[in-house]
Amino acid sequence: MTLRDVFTELSAKILCGSDEQLDAEVATAAAGDLMSDILARLGSPDVLLTGLTNTQAVRTSSVSGIKSILVVRGKPVNDSMIELAREEDITLAVTELSMFTVSGRLYAMGLRSGMDSD
Repeated sequence: MTLRDVFTELSAKILCGSDEQLDAEVATAAAGDLMSDILARLGSPDVLLTGLTNTQAVRTSSVSGIKSILVVRGKPVNDSMIELAREEDITLAVTELSMFTVSGRLYAMGLRSGMDSD
């Protein structure tokens, strides 16, 4: 399935990302608000689910090789986060759904954990 399929299923609003990025195949996801937990684990998921809405989520994704961030719970995303995501070539979207609901839906869609320790 593509990233676009994922965002459509989750009624996510795309804040930045090219058609090429949105048409990329995805198979894995990871969820977390503590970026130290994301950095400490092995693996590079296709999508990071988080409620963190500052540049630290983008910087962590960039260092970890994560190419897409989905902000959950409809949290407002500031312009600096969007701009940094553009600069780092990371797709950024937001959904009103909770992290629990998003995780369950992605699992039902066939996505699996992108972290080796899960």
